[in-house]
Amino acid sequence: MSQSLYLNTSELIPELPHMATYLLVFLIGLTAASSSAVRQHWTRLIHYGRKSQKQIEKSKLAEIVASKDSTEPRLLDKYQIMKQFDKDTWQRQAYDAFAAKLGNKERIFPCIYASKGWKDNDLIYMFLPSEDISERTNVLSVARAILAYVPSSHEYGLNTSLVVLTPNSKKGRTVEDYHTLFWQFLKSLRQLDPKPWPPNISDECESNRWCMCFNGKPAFLAVLTPAHEKRKSRYLQNFCFVYQPRWVFELLLTSPAKREAVLKNVRGLIDKYDYPLVHSPDISNFGDENCSEAWEYFIYDENRQARSPWPTLLAP
Repeated sequence: MSQSLYLNTSELIPELPHMATYLLVFLIGLTAASSSAVRQHWTRLIHYGRKSQKQIEKSKLAEIVASKDSTEPRLLDKYQIMKQFDKDTWQRQAYDAFAAKLGNKERIFPCIYASKGWKDNDLIYMFLPSEDISERTNVLSVARAILAYVPSSHEYGLNTSLVVLTPNSKKGRTVEDYHTLFWQFLKSLRQLDPKPWPPNISDECESNRWCMCFNGKPAFLAVLTPAHEKRKSRYLQNFCFVYQPRWVFELLLTSPAKREAVLKNVRGLIDKYDYPLVHSPDISNFGDENCSEAWEYFIYDENRQARSPWPTLLAP
């Protein structure tokens, strides 16, 4: 048999110095091809160390539950609020202002699903004792509220959300100040999270696959502040944020065509509500290219991006 039919392995296998170079190039290419996944893996590894997931979940749940006491804010519906709080209390005044905004028939609030949720009593409310939502006691209270609310949220109605209201501190905070408070709160909540995020959700805040999650369940948030002057759709006399389980969107927006139609409608309503200010270009659908929900939760008084201060909420 001719020798030409045999492979010359000495010609196929590079010499040792060249092999190291080829291996290095291969690893760089592999990292570049999956840089997002690699970064997420190392970020989580640095944050959690070598603890098992069960150890992490047990220790974080213990921390969340341990600080609960008799002053814990209760989860209430609108009828319970009206029964429990007199009209001269800050809690009732904050709720009344929120209700007036969503229930205004002459000036339609852009999020029509939120308005319907208020009307149908699908919304659940909690009142924090201070405006600084990034305080540890407030973060723990919200964490416990989410753990209690989300598993039973389907029972409240199709347009349910958890509405968190705070007293007015009268500190004269700016929109930027509230933006900082909100993201400090989200970061603390993320680092308290007992469960890993779903695999289809990115840890990187600039990703179009990022959204806030807690206890393994994704959510959408929207912030309203007393400092917003131009963007009336994001104004409320009390600092407030709304925590909406993502299953609400999944049931309401069942197709790409439905999502696009709703998005167009919401943008149009925002343009009318905030006139002469037009809607923020960051109002988009989850997963849209060149977008991130991190830019949408807190929207500035003018059309500029309100980005996360950190690339990931697991950052030190």
